[in-house]
Amino acid sequence: MYVSRVNIPNALTLFRILLTPVFVGVVLYGKLRLAFWIFMIGGVSDALDGAIARILNQKTMLGTLLDPIADKIFLSSAVTVTAFTGMVPLWVAIVLVSRDIIVVSGVVLLKWVDTPIPIRPHFWGKVTTLSEIIYLFLVLLWYAGYSRTAWITPMGDLAVAFAVVSGVFYVSRGIAWFQEHKS
Repeated sequence: MYVSRVNIPNALTLFRILLTPVFVGVVLYGKLRLAFWIFMIGGVSDALDGAIARILNQKTMLGTLLDPIADKIFLSSAVTVTAFTGMVPLWVAIVLVSRDIIVVSGVVLLKWVDTPIPIRPHFWGKVTTLSEIIYLFLVLLWYAGYSRTAWITPMGDLAVAFAVVSGVFYVSRGIAWFQEHKS
């Protein structure tokens, strides 16, 4: 009988994926203080999974693939539901979610044409993810009634700028990879 050992970083990543519908539901039901804390837990789990994987030397191929997917699922869902409820401007959500759709579609397309690109985090992707997390943190902080800040709009603009820059970077990298490795 095969017994699988649970890898802590991968378990945290899966936890973040499972936390996503809970977060969405809580926002839709207007429980914004609870939504803030669930978002915080999701953010902490994101920071912890990578740190634990490095510290305990538990990096796995599954984790390498699953972590960015979990980020996309959690953040895209958070951006979408906060836009749906009027907390985030629609245009911001369209840019942020479209970037993720374009990047993921490019990876799938390259795999489909038998030119799979290695999935490695890059500075621009990390900065984009961090800026989105900070932006959503500020939005939820405001709507949960914990703090009022003038930084929401500039942070949203910054997140959009980073999303555009990283999107262009990943698309150009994918095109270059395809041209270099086509049959």
